Amino acid sequence: ANMGQLSAGIAHELNNPLGVITMYSNILLDELPTEDPMRSDLELISEQANRCKKIVGGLLNFARKNQVSLSETDMLAFVKRSLDSIIHPKNIEIVFNHKVTDPTAFVDNDQMMQALTNLEKNAVEAMPEGGRLSVELSDNETEIIIRISDSGTGIAPEHMEKIFTPFFTTKELGKGTGLGLPLVYGIVKMHRGKIDVVSNADKSKGRTGTTFSIILPRYKSV
Repeated sequence: ANMGQLSAGIAHELNNPLGVITMYSNILLDELPTEDPMRSDLELISEQANRCKKIVGGLLNFARKNQVSLSETDMLAFVKRSLDSIIHPKNIEIVFNHKVTDPTAFVDNDQMMQALTNLEKNAVEAMPEGGRLSVELSDNETEIIIRISDSGTGIAPEHMEKIFTPFFTTKELGKGTGLGLPLVYGIVKMHRGKIDVVSNADKSKGRTGTTFSIILPRYKSV
């Protein structure tokens, strides 16, 4: 809780000056002629300030994720809805398979939607050359299992143990905050669930790609 309060405090303190930088760089951009050589510098300032705001937003989210508001949810409809919200290029095929006896589980809808869409977006980004995003929903008596697989480049073995560490990212500079997967991990843990990942980045060992499995308890934990 103390770390959460500290993160939230820092995020709030940073938000105001970042807002001022963004606002004034945009005002200057509006006033500068299109051919002015300073435009590119101002655009860079604005872009990087916006990136900082995203990181701060991620920190705030991270700080707030310390409680869940559970409600009875049809996970079949829920997972379908998460996929409907994903923007993807035409060279990526999305496949949804389900073998569910009872799709009911108690989840925090907002937070679990954020977790699923984070994983689904990551899967799409892992396939710049195109591929297949497969989502599978299954269950047993006490659990709901969601598997999200991509046929992308895979995660290098040396990165596997760091992927849930805040601010760790393999994306090029300026592209990722390194808060997406830690956020997913935190959300799943607050649901008393488990998250597993299996990945292959070595073509000589077979097809490359990554599968994240989220295993959620079906009922509210007492």
